[in-house]
Amino acid sequence: MNVPLPATAVLVAGPAGPVRDALVAELSGAVAGLAAIHTGHDPLAIARDLPEEVTLALVAVIDDGTAVDERIATLCEDARASDACTLLVTERDHHDDLARALDEDHLAAVIGVPWTSGWLGEHARSQIARWLRGRDDADPRLPLLETDEGRPVELPSSTLLQDLELDERALTDRLVDALDRALGARPRLSLPEGTRLTHQGVGVDGVIVVLRGSVALDRDSEVGELRLHHASTGPVVGLLSLTQQRRAFFTARATTDVEVVHISLEQLEHALAVEPEVGSVMAAATARALATRLRRSEQLQVEKVKLNAELEEERRQLADALEELEGTRLELVESARMATLGELSAGIAHELNNPASAVARAASFIADDLGRLLDRHPQGAALREALEMVRDRPPLGTAEQRRLRRELAEALGDAATARRLVAAGVHDPERAADLASGCSPQEMEELVIAAELGGAVRNLTLGTGRVTDLVESLRSYARPAEATVEDVDVRRTIDDALHLVTHRLGGVELTREDAEQLPAVEGFPGPLGQVWTNLVLNAVDAMDGDGQLTVRTSARDDAVLVEVEDDGPGIPPEVLPRLFEPRFTTKHGRVRYGLGLGLAISQRIIHSHGGEITVTSEPGRTVATVRLPAA
Repeated sequence: MNVPLPATAVLVAGPAGPVRDALVAELSGAVAGLAAIHTGHDPLAIARDLPEEVTLALVAVIDDGTAVDERIATLCEDARASDACTLLVTERDHHDDLARALDEDHLAAVIGVPWTSGWLGEHARSQIARWLRGRDDADPRLPLLETDEGRPVELPSSTLLQDLELDERALTDRLVDALDRALGARPRLSLPEGTRLTHQGVGVDGVIVVLRGSVALDRDSEVGELRLHHASTGPVVGLLSLTQQRRAFFTARATTDVEVVHISLEQLEHALAVEPEVGSVMAAATARALATRLRRSEQLQVEKVKLNAELEEERRQLADALEELEGTRLELVESARMATLGELSAGIAHELNNPASAVARAASFIADDLGRLLDRHPQGAALREALEMVRDRPPLGTAEQRRLRRELAEALGDAATARRLVAAGVHDPERAADLASGCSPQEMEELVIAAELGGAVRNLTLGTGRVTDLVESLRSYARPAEATVEDVDVRRTIDDALHLVTHRLGGVELTREDAEQLPAVEGFPGPLGQVWTNLVLNAVDAMDGDGQLTVRTSARDDAVLVEVEDDGPGIPPEVLPRLFEPRFTTKHGRVRYGLGLGLAISQRIIHSHGGEITVTSEPGRTVATVRLPAA
C-alpha cells in the first residue's frame, strides 16, 4: 500500500520577472513529485498562508535591491520559514547586508545570476536532501532525492570530496592500492617500538605510510622534549615536511610496533605522474591530517584556557588562604603581645602593691604622729587647723593661688604676708587679717610649716591612692580570658582602662556619662578592658590628641551599651565596611596598612561575649558602639 508523502513546499520570494521565472522553471524540474512551489514578493505572507501540515523545506529569496538581512529577519518571524533552508539569488557582485543572516545561521548559499542551467536544480535538490536527512534519516521523501545509481544526492561526486568522507583506515588502503598500481607491489616494513621515522631538523626525502600501529610527533624545545601529536598524527608521515624546505619539523617516533610503506621523493613524483588517484588520495590524507591536528590544537587551547582558569582560581584561593594565614599569624602575635603585657602587668602590680601599701601606711602614721606632736605645742590648735585645712582641701592650681594672693595682698597691704598666708591654707581675707595682726613672725612661720606638712601628707595620700588604683587596674587588665566567667561591672572595667591610658589623652578632654543603674554582664574583665583601651586610643589617634572624647554607658533592652564618641574628622564611607579587617587602620584621616588588629580583635572579644560592635561616622562625629547582653 502506498503511503502518502508529507506535504512539502518550496518558496520563491521576489519580484516578478525573468529571474523569478527562470528560477521557478529550474526548481520545478528538480523537485517534481516532491514539493509544491509557491511564489510571491512577500515571503513572510506566503509562508504564513501555507497550511499547518505543510513542511517548508526551501526558501529562495531573490534580491530586489533592499537590505537582505532585514528581509531574511522578517521571514524568520515564521517558525517554519526560520527552520527552512534559505538561498539568496542575486545579480549584485557585492553585498554588505548579509552579516546578520550569516551570524544567525539563516543563509545556506548565495546563487549568482546568471547560473549554469541545470546545476541550480541539482543544488536545490542536494540542499533539500541534506535538510531532510538532518531531521530524520528515515524521512520517506529521501528516496525521491537519490541518483539513478541509488546514491543520495547530497553526497559529493568529486573524487577528492568522496575521499574526505572516508575514515582513516579506508583512506590509507586507497592510497596504498594507488601506490601499488603506480609503482608495483610495495614492500611492507615491520619496525619495533621506538624507531624514529623522521628526525627534527633533518631533511626529508620521501614519505612513510603507516599501515598498522601508532606514531607520535615529538619536538625538542627549551623546556625539553614535548609530545605534540599522537592520535592526530595521520597515516602519512613526512608529507607536510615537504612544504618546510624538506626539513622535518617533528621527530616521528613509533610508540608501538608498526608496519609501514616507505616511498622516496622520486617514487612519489613518478606515482603522481602515472596514477591521478595518488594525488587525490594524498590531498585528502593531508587535509584530514591538517584538520585533525587543528582540532587537536584547538582542543589543547581550550584545555589550556580551562587549566589557566583553574590555576587562577587556585592562585586566588591560595592568596586568600595566605592572607587569612597572615591575619591569623598577626592575631597570634597580637595575642602573644597582650599575654606578655598581662604577665608584665601582673608582675608590676605585685611589685608595686607592697611599697604602695607601705607608703600609704606611713602617710597615715605621719598624720597621726604630727597630730600628737602638735597637741603639745603652745599653738597646737592653730597649727593643727592649718595642717588639716591644707591636708583635706584639694590642691589649688597656679592661677587660683595667684588670685588668692592678690585678694589677700589688697586686704593686708603686704604681698609677702599674703603669700605666706595662702601657703598656710588661709584664703579668707578676714581670717587673714586676724592672723596677720595677732601672730608674730615666728608664729606665722610655724603656721606655714604646719600647712606645708599638711600638703605633704595630702600629696602622699593622693599619690599612694593613685598607685593603688593603677595596681588594681593592672590586676583587672591582666586577668586571663581563660579565667572563670563572672559577673562583670562594665563601669569598673572602663575605669581600669582609663586609668591606664590617661597619659595618652594629652589635650583631649574626657567626659564620662554613666547610667545610674547598669546591670552586670557575664564575661572576663581583662579582655573587655582591652576593648575599651583600643576604642579610646583609636579615638585619641583620630583626633590627633586634641578634641572632645565622651565615654557613655547605658542600659537598654536587657543589654549594656558602651559608646565611645569623638569629634575627630570622621571616617570616609568607603572605609567603614573595612574597619574590622585585620591589618586595616584609619588614623589621622588617612588609611594605613600595618599591624592594625585592634578593632579586629575587639570585635572577636565582643562576639565571644555574645555582643556586637558597630561604628558610625560623619565629619566631626564618630561613635563606636558596643552592645553586651546583661547577665
